[in-house]
Amino acid sequence: MRRRTVQTISAFIAIPALAVVLYNATLVDRRPPTLERVRLSASLEGQDRSGQTLTAIDLEFSEPVDRSSVERRFRIEPYVAGTFSWDRDTVAIFTPSKKLPPATAFTISLEAGYTDLAGNAAPKGLDGWAFQTVGPPVVASVTPPDGSIGVPVNAQVVLTFDRLMDTGSVGSQLSVDPAIPFHQSWSGRKLTIVFDRPLGFGTRYSVQIGPGAADTDGSSLSVPSITTFSTVAAGLGIRSAVPSGGVSGISTRSPIAVLFDAPIDPSTASGAIRISPAVAGSASVVDLPTEAVAPAATASPSPAASVGGPGSTGRVLLFTPTAPLEPHTTYTVTLDPVVARFDDPAEVAAGLTWAFTTGGPTTTIQNQIAFLSARGGIRNLWLMNPDGSNPRQLTTELVGVTAYDISADGRTIVYAAGGAVRSMSADGTGLVTLTARGVFEYAPVLTPDGNGVLVARRGADGRDLGYVVVALPGADGSERQVLKDGAPPLGSLGLGPDGLPPGPGTTTWARRSVFDPTGRYLLIVDGTGRPRLVDLGAAPAAGTLELPLGPTLTSNGAPVRAPAGGAGFIVAGRGPGDSSSGLWMVRLTGETSRLGDGTGSVAVAGSGRTVTLVGGDGAARLALAASPGATLAILTTAPDLVDRSPGFAPDGSTIVFVRVPAAAPEHSSGIWLVGPDGRELRQVSTDGTDPFWLP
Repeated sequence: MRRRTVQTISAFIAIPALAVVLYNATLVDRRPPTLERVRLSASLEGQDRSGQTLTAIDLEFSEPVDRSSVERRFRIEPYVAGTFSWDRDTVAIFTPSKKLPPATAFTISLEAGYTDLAGNAAPKGLDGWAFQTVGPPVVASVTPPDGSIGVPVNAQVVLTFDRLMDTGSVGSQLSVDPAIPFHQSWSGRKLTIVFDRPLGFGTRYSVQIGPGAADTDGSSLSVPSITTFSTVAAGLGIRSAVPSGGVSGISTRSPIAVLFDAPIDPSTASGAIRISPAVAGSASVVDLPTEAVAPAATASPSPAASVGGPGSTGRVLLFTPTAPLEPHTTYTVTLDPVVARFDDPAEVAAGLTWAFTTGGPTTTIQNQIAFLSARGGIRNLWLMNPDGSNPRQLTTELVGVTAYDISADGRTIVYAAGGAVRSMSADGTGLVTLTARGVFEYAPVLTPDGNGVLVARRGADGRDLGYVVVALPGADGSERQVLKDGAPPLGSLGLGPDGLPPGPGTTTWARRSVFDPTGRYLLIVDGTGRPRLVDLGAAPAAGTLELPLGPTLTSNGAPVRAPAGGAGFIVAGRGPGDSSSGLWMVRLTGETSRLGDGTGSVAVAGSGRTVTLVGGDGAARLALAASPGATLAILTTAPDLVDRSPGFAPDGSTIVFVRVPAAAPEHSSGIWLVGPDGRELRQVSTDGTDPFWLP
């Protein structure tokens, strides 16, 4: 019994003892602390052991430690006085009492034996963790690099320091020579100098930061920082921008282009054009059409053959919108000064900013005045109300339009530009190039039935291919030869901005043909100035449809139909032996007869009234006769202006014509109107040529 009692008591004593053992084994911390990381609170980016002079030293432990056990075992060599602060008993922060000396090597040690809060002693300490304080701040990198040449004039200068800087002290020490306004933009260690206007071309610049610039510790540059660069030379000129700046009524289908005086480097043109409001589209480098004679088949292809492709040497930076521009909207275009010459990337074009305003879509061209104008930068076809209001662009060529014709119903327009004839609808849609590759064509005139167009043609080799009638898109019919020769020569691109000859009449590339109302007979003033009558209804005799004229005439103007019942045509020209020009009737039989005075151009109203020009080439005046051959009454007398291109309003009540300065007859002084009695003379545009008042 006693023995059982002793065993029971022993069991009761053993159970608590076992519990204590198990508790100590599972809950009491027996693991010593360890030093996990040493860190400088202010080090250079990417250089953990390069400390700034105001840095603190952080010691991070694996668990909370006894602070005093750490602080009395901490050493720094060379000795630096300082104080400790703690972050949750796991991070000891040693802060030197004063700024550390620059460019000095230090070693940090921590003796073993520091303890955690449970009294566990660390068997291992820290034996010589080395770092070095930095010297004065320096500029680590510069863009553009020091000594750069050919730097764009819209460049920015970027200086990257080796540490964070006192931005105010840097700004006070920053200068640019030659002086140019600028502002600063900081991002961490990076300072961007943004110039308030483009830099000068071909100029050497110096950017200096004085020794007073300091880092965030107050350490200053030991020596000034100086970087130099030279900008590109302005060796590339801008000839024109399309559409021109300040112009209203621009077509919503217009491209945007800059024409340079030399081939440009395509790699510098990408993204050079910015448009506001934003316009989706694509930029390309192209060249303008030429009318040069093509090389022989065995010769090397001309540079123009690769226009738009790799290695292109075009002179035009062309931006083509993917959709029509918004109507009645002002667009601002900026060309950045980065486009370089193809053969010398060190020469670039100056920047350019301009604005233009679009017109509205063309819904009707009835009772409108059509005319050619270079106001948009290139001579194109425009429309305006009879009083000159609401001018708006129809064609959008990058080379000058030399001739045009409009169908009687106002729905179809044909025109020639750069040796190519195109057709389009009045609203700008349906643009089609009628001229095939390998030929040049000029002077388009629509047939009375609206199914075809007469064109003058030259081969790519310059060969005279005469005149042909070609079918318009969607019309039945095949090409028909009208004359085998007489096409104007190549060279329409050499015309001035207004496309005017120095005297009365028209250029050889202008519209100088007319059909009779039936479409059977045709009078052409060919490229040599010879009026030629064609019978399209006759069977060709000896391979020609031409009827002989008697006598033979010479002319520099466009013929017109004779008044109703006249059965023929009227043209201004000279007969054999004539000393001055006159108006001539050309009958459908080929018979010709002089009607009276007249030069250059002639127009006939339905009533028979005839308007023409009289006087010498340098002083041509507008004159009106009640009928062909009747006495002419002079309507204009301005001493400084002379007249060109007369025509009638559809009802014959008003005359529309062009005036040019007497001293500069190849430049337009605008389109004018006047009554048949010479009254109500008024100017409806300040520029323009070849007016046609649509019914």
